[in-house]
Amino acid sequence: MIAGGIQVHHVIFSVKAFIAGMLAYLIADYFGMTNPYWALGSAYIVTNPLSGSVASKAVYRLGGTVLGAGAVIVLVPSFVQEPVLLVMAITLWAAICLFVSSLDRTPRAYVFMLAGYTAALTGFSIVSTPEISFTYGTSRMIEIGIGILCASVVGRLILPQALAPVLSGKVEGWLSNAADLTREVLSGEADAARTQAERNRLAADATGMRMLGAQVAYEGAQARAAVERLQAIKYRMVMILPQLSELADLRTALGQSARGREAGRAIIAPVQDWLDMEDAQALAAVDHLLSRLAKTGAAVLADDSEALRALWKGAPAGALGTWEALLVTRLAERLSDLVCIWNDCRILRSDLAHSEGPALRQSLSSRYRRSDHLHFDYGTSVLAVVTMMVAAGIAAAIWIGTGWHYGAGMLEFAIIMCSFMAAMDNSVPVMKKVLQLTLIALGLAFVYQFAILPAIGGGFAAEAAALAFVLIPCGILMASPPTWFAGFQVSVNLIYMLTLSNQIGTDLVSFTNASLGAVAGLIVAATVTSVFRAIGAERAARRIARAGWSVVIDAASGRRNFERERLYGRMLDRLGQIVPRLGALPEGSRVRGNDILRDLRVSLTVMQIQRAKAALAPVARMRTEEVLARIAALYRARRRHQEGAPDDLRRALDMALAAVPLSDRPLCDALAGLRCTLFAAAPPPGLDPLYRPSFDRRTDDERIPA
Repeated sequence: MIAGGIQVHHVIFSVKAFIAGMLAYLIADYFGMTNPYWALGSAYIVTNPLSGSVASKAVYRLGGTVLGAGAVIVLVPSFVQEPVLLVMAITLWAAICLFVSSLDRTPRAYVFMLAGYTAALTGFSIVSTPEISFTYGTSRMIEIGIGILCASVVGRLILPQALAPVLSGKVEGWLSNAADLTREVLSGEADAARTQAERNRLAADATGMRMLGAQVAYEGAQARAAVERLQAIKYRMVMILPQLSELADLRTALGQSARGREAGRAIIAPVQDWLDMEDAQALAAVDHLLSRLAKTGAAVLADDSEALRALWKGAPAGALGTWEALLVTRLAERLSDLVCIWNDCRILRSDLAHSEGPALRQSLSSRYRRSDHLHFDYGTSVLAVVTMMVAAGIAAAIWIGTGWHYGAGMLEFAIIMCSFMAAMDNSVPVMKKVLQLTLIALGLAFVYQFAILPAIGGGFAAEAAALAFVLIPCGILMASPPTWFAGFQVSVNLIYMLTLSNQIGTDLVSFTNASLGAVAGLIVAATVTSVFRAIGAERAARRIARAGWSVVIDAASGRRNFERERLYGRMLDRLGQIVPRLGALPEGSRVRGNDILRDLRVSLTVMQIQRAKAALAPVARMRTEEVLARIAALYRARRRHQEGAPDDLRRALDMALAAVPLSDRPLCDALAGLRCTLFAAAPPPGLDPLYRPSFDRRTDDERIPA
C-alpha cells in the first residue's frame, strides 16, 4: 500500500506516535480527566515526522482550543434559556472562524478553524446542561493540552527529525532545477511549451515550500536564524521566474534578424559561463560581469559598435537597427538583474549551509527579508461559509425538530467536515472517501467496544496492547504522504468513537446512535457541498486567472498603483495555485494556455509607462495612452471569454515606439519590453534608424510612420 514498501523511518514514526498517544492517555486517566481519550486523539492529530511541524501544529492547536473553549464559556451562559439561539450563535462563531481561516493561507489558519469547530464540539454537547460549560470547557483544554505536550516532548526526545535540513534540501533542489532551466533559456534551445511547464512546476514548488518555511522557526534558536536566509532566498526564487520568461521572449524577438541573433549570443555567452562557475570563482567575477552589462546599453544607443565589440566578443560589426538596439539594451538589463539574483542566491545558500555567515551576508539577508503577499479569493471564502451554515442549519433542524439526543453529533460532524474541506474546489469525492474510512473505523470500534475490551477486562497495559494492533499500522500509513489520509482518518476516528475512559462502556444503543449521528453529519455535509460548493478545477482556475487579468486592467486604466513587490508575490502565488489544477482542466481550456508570468510582466511594464508618460509631448502621450487603452480592452475581452484585438494593440505599440524619442530611455525600454512580452514572434516594427534627439528636427507627427 505504501509506495516502495514499509521503511524503517515509517515504523519509528508510528512507534513514536503510539508512545506519545498512550502516554497522554495514561496521564489524563491518572488525573481523572472526564474524557482522557481526547488527550490520546490530540497526540495523534498533532504528530508529524518533522519536529518543526509538530511544534507549530501543537502551538496552533492549543491556541485554537483555548479560543474555542473561551467562546463556549461566553456563549453558553449568555443563551442559557434559548437553546435554539445558542445553536445559532455557536454556528455563527464557527462560520466567522472559518472565514478568517480561509483568508490566512499559512499554518496559522489552523488556529481559527480549530477555534470554530472546537466551540461546536464542546458547545452542542452541553446545550441541555449549560451549567457545566466552564468545567467542561476547561477540561477539554487540559485534555488536549496533555496530548499536545506529550506529542511535542516525544517528538523532540526520541530520534527527532528536524524540518530545517529538509527545507534546505528542497530549496537546494529548487535552485538546481531553476539553474538548469536558466541554462536552457539562455541557450535558446529550450522548447517553449516545456519551458512554460517547467516554470509552472517551479512556481508550484515555491508555493508549497512557503508552508514549510513558516514552521521552521518552531525548531529553536538555530532554526530561527536560518529562517531569515530562507525568506531571502524565497524572495529571489519569486524573482527568477519572470526574468526567465522575459529572457526567453527577448531571444525570440532578437532571432528575427541575423544581427540581433549575433548580438544576443555575444552578450549571453559570458553569462552562461558565469553560471557554470564554482561559487567562489563566480563571486570573484560577478562585479566585472555586471560592469560590462551596465555599459552595454550606452554603447548600443550611441551607435558605438567598436565599444560593443570591445565589451562582448562576437558582437556584430556596424550599427544595430533601432528595434534591435532597444532589445539588446533590455536584454543586457535583464541579464544584469538575473546575475544579481543568482549571485545573492549563491551567497545566501552558502550561509544557510554553514548556519551562519559574515555580517555583510547577514545584512544582505535582512535587507531583503519580505513578508508574503498572497492571493485571496473572498468570494470562495464566502461560499465556503455559506455552505457550512446551510449544512449546519439542516443538521440543527433535524436535531431540534426530532428531539434526537444524538443529533448534536450530526451537527458537529457537518461543521467539522465543511471546515476541513473548505479549501478544496470539489470536496465531495474526498468526503465520500472520508465516509468509507469512517465506516471502517466504526467497524473496528464496534469490535473493540463489544468484544476485545470487555474480554481483556480493562487495565492500561492491556488496552494499550490491544490498540497497538490497529494504531501502529495506521501510524505507518501516516508516515507516508500518499497514505497519510487513510491512516489519519481511521486512527483518529477510532480513538474518538471508542470514547475510552476510566470505565469501559458497552451500551449498544448509545454506540449505534452516536455512530448514526456521525455518518448522518458526513452525508449532510457532502450533500450540501455538492449543491453549493463543488465548483470544479476549471472554474477555480479561471477565478484565479481573472484576478490577474483585473490587475492588468487596473494598472492600464490608472485606477490603482501597485507595489512592485506585492505584485510579484501575488502573481506568482496565483500561478502556484493554478498549476496543481492544470491536470484536471479539460482540453481546450483557455486557462490552460494562460501565462500568468506574462500577465505579471505586462503589469510591471504598464506601471512603468504610467509613471513616465506625464513628461511626454502631446502626440507621444496620446500614442502611449492609446497603448494603455488597448491593453485594458484586450484583458477585458479575456474576462468575457473573448479574444480581443491583439493586432490593434500591436499597431498602437509600433506607433507609440515611433512617437517617443529615444532620449526618454525608460519609456522606450518599457514600450519595447511590452511589445516583446506580447508579440515576441511578430515581425519587427518599422522604426527609423537610431537618431540623436538633439539633431532630430522633425516634429512628433513626422516621426510617426503612416
